[in-house]
Amino acid sequence: MNIDWRKVFSETKAMLMRHGRSAQDAEDFMQDACIRLMDFAKKNRVDNPKALFMRTAYNLSIDAHRVKATRGDEVQPEEVEIVDPQPSLEAGVLGRECIERMDVCLGRLDERTRQMVLQYHVHGMTFEEIARKHGVNGSTVHYQVSTAMFKIAGWMHGWYP
Repeated sequence: MNIDWRKVFSETKAMLMRHGRSAQDAEDFMQDACIRLMDFAKKNRVDNPKALFMRTAYNLSIDAHRVKATRGDEVQPEEVEIVDPQPSLEAGVLGRECIERMDVCLGRLDERTRQMVLQYHVHGMTFEEIARKHGVNGSTVHYQVSTAMFKIAGWMHGWYP
């Protein structure tokens, strides 16, 4: 039996692409099917190699689809980018400089205002809790903290990213 394999390959590729496979995937399935067909034909009699080839390629595409559906997309090692969770050297230096500058700015505030800012931003206290602690009104604490943050932002200008 004389088979026009170019025509068989073309028909098989078209069939696989009609079933939603990309051209590259179709060619990969056909290559695998060809290898399997040759291995099978070495040990067994094949009456219709064209049909066996097309069915093998189609079954390989179904298997690949099932694997993708259950395990997700395959990621190639060269496509993986490993990200170091540690900050870069530059970010670490900048962070330390920013903290040092913030410490200087906090030092420029009067003691009561500095305590209010730290209690609100660092310790997470509410304005009412801070007000009770300092014996003042909640709106006074809000005003003191807001004013202090505007001052600090002005003093920090150019020091933070």
